Amino acid sequence: MRWFLLLLTVAIAREASAQDSSALKLRLSLEEGAHVGRRAPAVLLPYATADSAGPASQPFDLAKELGHVVVLIFYPGNAAPGAGDDWRAIAAHEPRPPGGDVVVVGISADSVMGQVRFARELQLPFKFLSDRARAVARRYGAVRGRSIAPLLVLVGRDGRVGYVDPRFAPLAAESYVHLDAAIQAAREAR
Repeated sequence: MRWFLLLLTVAIAREASAQDSSALKLRLSLEEGAHVGRRAPAVLLPYATADSAGPASQPFDLAKELGHVVVLIFYPGNAAPGAGDDWRAIAAHEPRPPGGDVVVVGISADSVMGQVRFARELQLPFKFLSDRARAVARRYGAVRGRSIAPLLVLVGRDGRVGYVDPRFAPLAAESYVHLDAAIQAAREAR
């Protein structure tokens, strides 16, 4: 591991002499992201449900979800190919056994009103967060270029990241086997 860090430091130093800004971007991208065992980056975003937009004075706040297992699902957006099918599959595979202690939220760059329409049209039981500036997605390492990339992050009752799946495939049964195991582990953690 030390040799990797040494090579990375040399690469950054070379890049810094060529372009100061690209070295900074490289370093930031390595430090950002959700890491298992670490405290989850803050999430404070406006949200929508199938019923309406959440009150502007009361955005979704991950810190207020302590005591719950929270599944954050970053996705490219409501107009992305297959988004509706993906969210129908997620709704069909709600955490087993159900119990109210698991909160599932979707995060994209769509507007709050776009989130309301999406959730209403598909009758989805989740909160959809609007990360227009992609700031939260960036903190979680879910930004590729100008888009939010698919990423699933499970945050345990203690606010720490318990599971990260950058390859979560809502239409693949195997993804739910891993997610259900992670949820069960988070429920049993003290």
